[in-house]
Amino acid sequence: MEPATAALIARAAIAAGTNKKVWTGIASVLAALCLPVILAVMCYISIASGGTEHNRAAVHLAFDGGEAPDGMPADYQAYVRQMQESFAELDAILDDIDGMTEGELCDRYLVKSVFYSLYFGADRVRLETDDYKKFADCFVDYEERTQNAEQEDGTVTLEKYTVAVAIGDKTKIFQKLASDYGVTATYEQQSNAVNVWYVAKYDTAAPTEGDEFSDWSGWNGAGDIPVYDLPTNGNGSDIVQLALSRLGHPYSQALRGTGNYVDCSYLTLWCYRQIGISLPGTAAEQGRYMVEHNLTVAKESLQPGDLVFWSHKPNGRYMNITHVGIYAGDGMVVDASYSKGKVVYRPLFDNDKQVLYGRPQ
Repeated sequence: MEPATAALIARAAIAAGTNKKVWTGIASVLAALCLPVILAVMCYISIASGGTEHNRAAVHLAFDGGEAPDGMPADYQAYVRQMQESFAELDAILDDIDGMTEGELCDRYLVKSVFYSLYFGADRVRLETDDYKKFADCFVDYEERTQNAEQEDGTVTLEKYTVAVAIGDKTKIFQKLASDYGVTATYEQQSNAVNVWYVAKYDTAAPTEGDEFSDWSGWNGAGDIPVYDLPTNGNGSDIVQLALSRLGHPYSQALRGTGNYVDCSYLTLWCYRQIGISLPGTAAEQGRYMVEHNLTVAKESLQPGDLVFWSHKPNGRYMNITHVGIYAGDGMVVDASYSKGKVVYRPLFDNDKQVLYGRPQ
């Protein structure tokens, strides 16, 4: 199940909360997301004509226009029409902003994706024109500049004018939405916005695990987690050696577990499985397991074999964890790196993004 679809289903579930039939279908889809990877094909076949298709279709209809098909639930059709009407309002305002822009224009897909994540499923989106303008303004900075202006008598003077500069940093956009527009987006809404953006603009799923998310350079997902004085991990050196045995193995979320392919969470899962310890299948759920079973340690107490968790972007999962690696001692870590495309042995990185340390027992 692709992450973008899962996020959209979750968003639609909120919208369909009063529709028992829709809820039942969505709940079964969400339950299927927790099944082992081996069942992924079966899950896809079982829901291909249901909620998944409706959610993807809703996104594309909202962004690209057109009439909803007869098979789409009435709730979805109403929400799509509301989005289309709101997007028309935003387009008119963005046309004015584009006329004031110097350089790269504002990403309309991003503007609309954030709006979609905030308002899709609302009973009715009731915004005045000034509200749409205030919302769109959160995606640009206005700067006062000067230019030479030739007067009727032939003299040249300096005159001031205002330009709009598109904001590329998504963290800053959500900060402006909170401060200027008055709406603080939850982590889930931020995640949904990025997922919708990927589906609408690129027709593909947004990444949810990895060690390189430059779009979120200003993000800091650290949380306040209790730590414990745990016994030494007697299997720590064995875990490290198992991890090192996979150095250079290729990274792939889609192919993890087949051949030599791994991703970050599969590497940790595989290493611990070899010594008889079972871990959940994603980095976020491994982190949740550490917290819920009181297996968290302080960074200064890290020992070989411990797990290090990073949050590189809001992804709507537990503590927004996006990456996990195995501490190897002496300030080094072994991890399946998306950015490197393989399993690597390297110094601990991105200290400000490390949110959790665990010692599975």
